[in-house]
Amino acid sequence: MSLTIHHETLAWPEAVLVASDRVSAGSPATSTYVLNGSDSTEAGLWKVTPGEFLTDHVGYVEVIYVLQGKGHLIPEAGDTINLTAGTAVVLEDGWRGRWHVEETLTKLYAITRTN
Repeated sequence: MSLTIHHETLAWPEAVLVASDRVSAGSPATSTYVLNGSDSTEAGLWKVTPGEFLTDHVGYVEVIYVLQGKGHLIPEAGDTINLTAGTAVVLEDGWRGRWHVEETLTKLYAITRTN
């Protein structure tokens, strides 16, 4: 079986505000469309509106590919990662930092759980 969708015409689930204790700027909201998932993996599309918030990757590795939008991933340690259409990033288990979203950003993601 195969699935063909286009992120710009997708009927996205209702956006949910990022928890206020994680937000450092704006009122970012996210929407996730899961394409496929199991106990150990998940793949889908994720959209986030402008703002800045903390993220903590514990228990999984995530590969992301930015489809549209603009922003940065700002790690606790290391160099800032610029995010624009066409950027691919691997976030290892234990990665910590902040999302800084300047223009609504859409990514394709794949997660592998490590525990």
